[in-house]
Amino acid sequence: MFQSSPILISFPDCSSQGACRAFLRELERLLSESYRPQIVFDMSRASMLSAMGIDLMLQCISRVAKHDGELKLAAVSPETSLVLELTQLNDVVEVFKTVQEAIDSFDGHWLAEPARRDSPLSAA
Repeated sequence: MFQSSPILISFPDCSSQGACRAFLRELERLLSESYRPQIVFDMSRASMLSAMGIDLMLQCISRVAKHDGELKLAAVSPETSLVLELTQLNDVVEVFKTVQEAIDSFDGHWLAEPARRDSPLSAA
């Protein structure tokens, strides 16, 4: 069965609830356009997960699961890695050192580059 290529998304450094809501709306739009989406969150811009970041991550995990998709995290800072461990989110979602390792971990071989989807919030 055909699945789309992994989608690479930069996870935002959640500084406001509005930014988190906008990110979640954009993710939901991408999920609705995909069959069994394969998502990689590039965590390199989120140096530390705040309470809002943890809440956003939980909502993302839930929404990807509702679409029968897979979510993986890449380029996680040591501080974020500790938060993921303390909250036990690292038991729910796979964490990789690099974006390429996360992309390569999906089943199958991809001929094309992953689709990079930077949220409009990422540039902020």
